[in-house]
Amino acid sequence: MVPFQPGSPLPPDRLRAILGNAIMRQVARGWRIESQVDSQAVMATGGDVNHAAHLLISVLTCGAWVPVWLIIGLVNSEKRVVITIDGNGVVLFNGRPAPMVAPPPGRPRRGPRPRGDANAQAIAAANMRRELRRQAREHAAEDPALARELRIGRPDLPRQYDDGGLVDVNHVPARALTMLSGVTPEIAERIVSMREHVGGFSSAEELVATADLHPDLTPEIKEYGIFLP
Repeated sequence: MVPFQPGSPLPPDRLRAILGNAIMRQVARGWRIESQVDSQAVMATGGDVNHAAHLLISVLTCGAWVPVWLIIGLVNSEKRVVITIDGNGVVLFNGRPAPMVAPPPGRPRRGPRPRGDANAQAIAAANMRRELRRQAREHAAEDPALARELRIGRPDLPRQYDDGGLVDVNHVPARALTMLSGVTPEIAERIVSMREHVGGFSSAEELVATADLHPDLTPEIKEYGIFLP
């Protein structure tokens, strides 16, 4: 194996991990994911101003509400940022390197990170994974062929697309089905056997009913399962 040299391009999995961390930090600050590819993501915040309602209030108050409307519009106006990871792993915000935030002089940080920060990051990471699953499901619904090309729901195969942890119940081997919480190897083999018999499933509810699974498995399968034709 050739040792890594400074300045050499990083492998794709490292670049995706760096992008994921950058996205997680933005999600923790209240931003949302609009789109994402291998080394780039578009994120947005704000944009929820009800201008029609503010216009009506301004008319009813003979214009007295207009200054308030303007302030709300400025504060809550939609903003976007394009996060890009270059080949060396440098995080770029709208094409510029992310600013480094230094701790205040004379006050070095000591000890473990406050638990609240760790919890906030954990919540942000979970929300990011949920958003990735939502996007992957949208791609699969719009273009099943693209979903198969991206190997959405196929943790058993090498791939680059991050689907947030989905499992394609209709195509993965039994061992991959055990990634679903509550699905034991015995249950996974039962699902595969029934899948071969009926030709596949269309929903978590159909799977649970057809394979005679415990109803408690339905929420887990609905959250992490996908049923590609």
